[in-house]
Parts: sequence; C-alpha cells; structure tokens
Amino acid sequence: MDKITKTELKAAYDAGFNAGRKNGITLGIEMGIKHCGEVMSAELHRFKFPEGHETRWNYGIDSLRPDDNSTFEYTYETYEERMKKKSDEMREMREYDARRRRRSEQYKANKKRFIAGK
Repeated sequence: MDKITKTELKAAYDAGFNAGRKNGITLGIEMGIKHCGEVMSAELHRFKFPEGHETRWNYGIDSLRPDDNSTFEYTYETYEERMKKKSDEMREMREYDARRRRRSEQYKANKKRFIAGK
C-alpha cells in the first residue's frame, strides 16, 4: 500500500473542495432565480391589483402603481381602427410640427428684418 503524501492529499482536498464549490454556486444561482421569480410574481400581482395593498414608503415601483384596479382596461377596437386612429394622430402631429416650423422661420425672418432696419 502506497503512502499518501501531503501534496497528493492537498490536491485531493482542493479537487473535492472546488467540485463542491461549483455545485454550491450552481445551487445558489438556482435558488436565487427561484426567489426572484417569486418576488416578481408577487410584485406583478401587487401592481396589477393594488386595491387592498398598502403603499410601502421605500419601494419606488409603488409610486407608479395606480390607486385602483384600472390598470387593465379592455377596448373592443379592431386592429384596423387602432391603426387608423394612430395614423391620424401621427398626421396631426406632422401638421402641427410643420406649422410650428413655419412660425419659427417667419419669426426668425421678421427678427432679421427688424434688426436690419435699425
């Protein structure tokens, strides 16, 4: 029977310790992910259904939460109706921007004319 040297013993210990560390890290990550999922599920429920939950002073997300359960409202619009409304809004915004741009250009032109007339 061969005698185990200190270096071999140390190497065996380190190999076992590192293997255990790897398993421990993997287990810790899995437990952390599970806990995060549970916390996020609870927070999502609190956000979706705020009635009956107190506002916590040290949670920033509570300031974004509505006071009642009006976060999720249903509309019976079709996709085509929503797209028409969205395109109308975008057209109105473009027209408004064009009017603002023309007013700004007119203001600059008048200002140049006024300064040149002095």
